[in-house]
Amino acid sequence: MKQVQLRRLARNDLPKHRDIVDPKVREKAAVIVENVKANGEKALLEYAVRFGDLKDGQAHILTRKDMKEAFDNIPKEQQNVLLKTAKRIENFANAQRLSIRDFKTTIPGGYAWQKVSPVERGGCYAPGGRFPLPSSVLMTAVTARCAGVREVWVASPRPAEITKAAAYVAKADFLLCIGGAQAIAALAYGAGDVPPCDAIVGPGNQWVTAAKQLVAGKCAIDMLAGPSELLVLADETADPETIAADLLAQAEHDTVAVPMLVTTDESLVPKVEQQLTVQLHNLSTKGTAAVSLLNNGFVVVCESMEEAIAAADFLAPEHLEVLTKEPLLTSKKLNHYGALFIGTHAAEVLGDYGAGPNHTLPTGRTARYTGGLSVHCFLRVRTWMTLDEHASSAAQSMVEDCVALAKLEGLEGHSKSAALRLAAESNSKMMNGYANGDHKGDHKHQEDVGVGRKENVEFEGEETRLGKESEPDCVLFDMDGVLADVSQSYRNAIMATAKHFGVQISRDDIDAMKAKGNANNDWILTHKLIGNPQISFDEVKDKFQEFYLGTDDIKGLRDNETLIPEVSLLKRVAARYPVAIVTGRPRDEADYFLKLHKIDDIFPDHLRVCMEDGPAKPDPFPVQLALKKLRIDGKSLKLAYMIGDTVDDIIAAERCGVCGIGFVPPGKSAVKVSRTLFSAGAKRVLESMDDLPSILALDASTSASSGAPSFRGPRVGSVSRKTKETSISIKLNLDGSGKSLVRSGIGFYDHMLSALSKHSGFDLCVSCEGDLEVDDHHTTEDIALALGTAFKQAVGDKKGITRFGSAMVPLDEALSRVVVDISGRPSAHVDLGFKRGSIGAMSTEMLEHAFESFATTAGVTLHVECLKGKNDHHRAESAFKALARALRMAVKMDGSSGVPSTKGVL
Repeated sequence: MKQVQLRRLARNDLPKHRDIVDPKVREKAAVIVENVKANGEKALLEYAVRFGDLKDGQAHILTRKDMKEAFDNIPKEQQNVLLKTAKRIENFANAQRLSIRDFKTTIPGGYAWQKVSPVERGGCYAPGGRFPLPSSVLMTAVTARCAGVREVWVASPRPAEITKAAAYVAKADFLLCIGGAQAIAALAYGAGDVPPCDAIVGPGNQWVTAAKQLVAGKCAIDMLAGPSELLVLADETADPETIAADLLAQAEHDTVAVPMLVTTDESLVPKVEQQLTVQLHNLSTKGTAAVSLLNNGFVVVCESMEEAIAAADFLAPEHLEVLTKEPLLTSKKLNHYGALFIGTHAAEVLGDYGAGPNHTLPTGRTARYTGGLSVHCFLRVRTWMTLDEHASSAAQSMVEDCVALAKLEGLEGHSKSAALRLAAESNSKMMNGYANGDHKGDHKHQEDVGVGRKENVEFEGEETRLGKESEPDCVLFDMDGVLADVSQSYRNAIMATAKHFGVQISRDDIDAMKAKGNANNDWILTHKLIGNPQISFDEVKDKFQEFYLGTDDIKGLRDNETLIPEVSLLKRVAARYPVAIVTGRPRDEADYFLKLHKIDDIFPDHLRVCMEDGPAKPDPFPVQLALKKLRIDGKSLKLAYMIGDTVDDIIAAERCGVCGIGFVPPGKSAVKVSRTLFSAGAKRVLESMDDLPSILALDASTSASSGAPSFRGPRVGSVSRKTKETSISIKLNLDGSGKSLVRSGIGFYDHMLSALSKHSGFDLCVSCEGDLEVDDHHTTEDIALALGTAFKQAVGDKKGITRFGSAMVPLDEALSRVVVDISGRPSAHVDLGFKRGSIGAMSTEMLEHAFESFATTAGVTLHVECLKGKNDHHRAESAFKALARALRMAVKMDGSSGVPSTKGVL
């Protein structure tokens, strides 16, 4: 093979500019963009077929179900590569997102805020070209998700299976299987089912870049990226083999790629060229790489490192590798580049393939004024202002300045608008004294500028982003279309009822009515669809129920309903988060479905909001009631999810500050349902319940049978208590599953408290450091007191509890009885009849005292007695287990809404 020789350029010969877009290409791209803008989907599909992206009639939009199918069918090792790479990109992008924050600061007479919010919809372009580029899918779509973009579209021509799989891993909502200028136009202006995006990012060829230039202003774009570039800045210590390998890695991108070497060592150049010749011979992409080296590659030899740094800064390359004796020191002197790779081991290709920072970077010297793709490309910085002390001297001085400046600029309307905010005396002076824009006279406010409140900047929490890093306070589920597949029940009942009254309606008619909102009650919906005022609502309701519930002779349609999510998934969610149901169903029908599918224990009676409870969605009342049942009030609510399949679900959630998560019921068009729900305000739309873990912190270890106790729920108590003798932390969840982690320092006490947790179903965590070198008194007593306090917290206002509980529990020859009344009147009567002074390291007198201490702070009346027994260990254990069973009975919710007392309080 012929020896590779790079062009030698002097500092003054370096290219001063390079057009990113060929004017001729831009002119032709403009025709395509305007046609798609004017004719939408028709033009988009015509171009797609003409340019070979699609065959005539082929689907052009893939949903998450399609992407998941591709992911499931690629080899496991490829799946793992995509997942690990996405995670690294996500980690860096999340850190990037935290670098810009909301804040509040003082201004004269008031406050100003900065609010950082994501755009609602993002378009991410990934080239097809000679090879699939899944890394570009990950770099763009993962970044959009980390920014908080709620709807993410990926566009890529003729996507390979690995590209589809990457889109799934990146959590893209849809994949448009079309490329070029026509895809950019569709993402910018919308085309059929493709909605207009607020921001479009990603690399592409000249047609893509030209189209991005043309639509800039209609939407945000990241940059105009041209051919890829790598500049290696090297001295005499650099390894020629490494330099050659890195330059070839860049050259093989494209025949227009630009590999560059800037060095202070003349003798390094022939060594690099020798290595380029050897390595190129064995490179499968040598046809492309050789053209790139020959046509675009060059080397600059400088007399000093200062001159070399100046040359690198002038070129402002996309990628800049620093291979010098002191690379970090050299790097600190560089100013212009897209991405910097410092030292021999930080190869540019590692940046290409997901070390963390983004690989979509500025080219053609544009790095002098812009940076690479980041979460900031999807963010908007907005400001707020309020003056709540407008009459203060500082505020009035500011207003006077505004009046004066407006007059100086000849904008009388501005001046008058500002003058309306002046106090009466100042207003008169300003309007008379500055009639000609002559700012003179009264300067008494000069010294007041900025005076008043103490200058202060308060950083605030960022806008909530959905994902595993954002833990909701609770998860609310709609029933129909989310938990229950009602396509063969309610839908059929609506159509059958209408047909009975002589009206033919279709599923599309039902969907159209539901899409308009205010259609949560199917009886009302059916009556509206029939549209005959001669037919009463009660007639419609009765006939509907006849079809739905069935008769003695006909099986009811409700028996056709199936459960959409796996029971195991619901148990995983409920094991980690408080859950409730918000449905428009009558209570008995909701109960029937839950029992039929054996999930009534996941959603107990007191955590179901049904039709009888109040106004239907989209009224916020049902969602607010669910939060109340979970004991979450508006002031304490940080983040809650409401999963629903209708406009009414999303609107009801949004009206009370709950994050609406849309869901596409089985058999429905994911594109059409998503369009409807996103328009209603959904923050995310899930096509499958398999996607639910993507917005919740659920992993393989999160399950109902997981060994770790959970302390998220409406009935949780938490106490930290520190005295001179003990330091105690206790957490208690009355609605747990009997998991415990107890470290009291006393072995037998740990055993008893663990038994209490197990047999009551309470989750319990106890940690104590006490003065056991003295004795067990303080540790035993203080833990019991803290446990009682946590219990009282968890029980709360006592509304709906059973109140009374009793149990008799044997352990071999021992038998103990416990009776408890959550009365609010602390009292304890304990007789365990111990024979020994201690059990293990615990004194038996303190065991009895533990029951008394618990009752005191828990506010309960407690009777504990061992009826018979010979072994003190058995006596104690049977008593603790009996207490557990009695408490479990007493705290059970009985379905009532009031306090179980004739006095109305406990």
